[in-house]
Parts: sequence; C-alpha cells; structure tokens
Amino acid sequence: MKRGIESYLQRENVWPDRFDESHIDELVWEEIRESGSAGDFASYLVHRPQPARYMAEAKARYEAIDKQLDREPVCYIHAVERIESLAEGGEAGAMFHMGKICSLGIAVAQDYAAAERWYLRAIERGEVRAHCNLGWLYQAGLGVAEDKVRAFELLRFGAEQGVPVAKATVGVMLLNGEGCSADADQAIAILKAAFDDGYNNAANCLADAYFAGDSVAKDEALAFDWLLRGAERGDRRTMAILGHYLVTGSHGKQDVPRGVAYLYDAMNRGFTSACLWLGALYEQGHGVERNPNMARMLFEKGSMLGDEECGFALDRLNSGGLPPKDFPRRN
Repeated sequence: MKRGIESYLQRENVWPDRFDESHIDELVWEEIRESGSAGDFASYLVHRPQPARYMAEAKARYEAIDKQLDREPVCYIHAVERIESLAEGGEAGAMFHMGKICSLGIAVAQDYAAAERWYLRAIERGEVRAHCNLGWLYQAGLGVAEDKVRAFELLRFGAEQGVPVAKATVGVMLLNGEGCSADADQAIAILKAAFDDGYNNAANCLADAYFAGDSVAKDEALAFDWLLRGAERGDRRTMAILGHYLVTGSHGKQDVPRGVAYLYDAMNRGFTSACLWLGALYEQGHGVERNPNMARMLFEKGSMLGDEECGFALDRLNSGGLPPKDFPRRN
C-alpha cells in the first residue's frame, strides 16, 4: 500500500449503501480478528469491504500495536485467497474486490495489470464499481495505458447507475473536455446532482470551476458559497480548504480567525492534512504571525495521528530545512 492509512480514512465513502457485501466483510474479519499484526488491520482499513462493520475496532487495534515490529500483514493473505476463490467461481463482486486488492497492493504485491484483468472480468458481468475503478485508472494512466475516452465511457456508466463520485468525475471531465466534448452546462448540472446525492467533494469541484473561470464565468462569490455549503455539511476536507483560503486571503477574501477556526474544526474531525496546512502557514508567517513552535506542535499532532506528510515536515523543520516553494499542497 503506497499511501498512508490516514489518507484512506480521510476519504468519503465512495459507494452507495446498496452495495452490501457483508459476506466479504465477515470472511476478512474472520481471518484477521485474532491477528497481532498492525499490517492486517491496516489492510482492513484500506480495503474496507462494505459495509465494513469493524472499522472502529480495526482502527483501535491498528493504533494499539507496535507498528515498528508488526507492519506487514500476516493473516490477510488468507482472506485474499478466499476472495479470489469466490471470484474464480464467477462472483462479480469478488472480482471487483480482487481488482481493488491488486491495484492497491492489499496484502499482495501491487499489480495494475492483474487489477485491470479482474476489473474487466467484473465489467463483463455488469459490476458498476469495476467500471468506475477501471475508469479512474484509465483516466490517470495509473499502471495501465492512459485512455481518456474509455475512462469517460466507463465513468459515465457508473454515473448513470447512480454512483455520486462517478457523476462528479464525469462533471469535471465535461468541464475540461477530457475524453469527451466539453459541455459546461451539463458539467455544472452533473456536479450539482453529485452534491445533492451526498458526494460532498463535488462542492470543491464546483468551487474550483468558479474560481478558475475557464469553462464557466468566473464568480468567486459563488465559489466561496459552494465551499461554505460543503463545510456546513460537516465535510472536513472542505472546511480545511475554506479555512486555508480565508487565512491566506486567496481569491480576495480574508478572515483569519474564521479561517483558523475552520482548520481546527477539520483537524478535530480527523482531517490530518489540516495540521500540515496550518502548520505550514505558521512556519511561513503566511496570513498569521510566524511561529515555528506552533508549526512544530501542529506537525507533531498530525504525525502522531499517522499523517506521513506531517512527519516529513516535522523532520525537515527540526533539521533546519526550508519548506518547498509549493508547501503546503492541497492533497
């Protein structure tokens, strides 16, 4: 698994609740529940087979184990073997999970070619999530040949089947003419529908469009309104983005106390990147008075919560290194 566990925990739930695969969840937990390896519980936190009933327990077990000694999964491979057996037996959902396991490297070596094969087999059986995941791989050229047109087709299928995050991606692709003919009006309508369907990050996509003014008329007031709508839903990432803009005065609107409050609210809700962003602002004296000690405290907080970027920033600050020019990045 290439990314830190915290980055996965900070994601929204991608799939609608109708994808209920309790049998996958139960077989995985049956294999790892007695494990003493942090790697097994990390794998569960990343994999999170729906409805992922054991997330809280897995997170507690992961945090309690000495990760310096038990970082590699031990028992999860047995769950993978059982899922593969179901997939080979023709179960489309299990094929999707094998694609996900191979693409993320969950208890196995990361293998995008194998992921593509599993997703294609699942797609043949109409598996909606396989359409979406393979579409995102083709869109990014991540371990497979980039194919924007095919990506758009696959993701449009997911959008038509009611997957809000697929709707949001299709909306952005329509804005940019990515793998399709640009259609700003349709793009905005689809992004609004994704937000209405519960995909909160669509608010960020809409805000970005109105801030940029490339595909639609530039409207910074409307962009801030979309960020505020996402934040009011309790979306921690949107809170952090809005807070960062208000502290720095990005896009001509500055309210430092309110911005700092949004960033702290995002932190308290578990969005550890807010520690990185606010720490960097204190380190640089950008929008707030320069305070390396406050920066260090925030980097330490994020690092203790498992944010790898905060750990890197803390090491660099303690060694006297200068931050990169684009630090912090919105990730």
